[in-house]
Amino acid sequence: MAVLVEVEFSGVTAQQYDTVDQRVGARAEQPPEGLLFHTAIITDTGLRVVDLWESTAACEAFIANRLQPVIREVGYPEPSSGPKFSNVHYHFERRQPVGA
Repeated sequence: MAVLVEVEFSGVTAQQYDTVDQRVGARAEQPPEGLLFHTAIITDTGLRVVDLWESTAACEAFIANRLQPVIREVGYPEPSSGPKFSNVHYHFERRQPVGA
């Protein structure tokens, strides 16, 4: 079952996010296995990420094996909230990137 994953990082800048995303995100040479979509929002307090994954296991494997080592290296703080996992009942996707 697909899962929506939400996480927030206080104090993370757009530049820090871009550095991490270029190495492990959807724009990477090999996008994460099981990632269906990824959205990053820079807020007044930091970074909010909303992802859709094929499964909780796929997301957890990505976090442990690809994301954690890079965010530690870049200097992200611990998440201020999340990750929160929600089972998805229905999802529709347009399949065109929006934004930069």
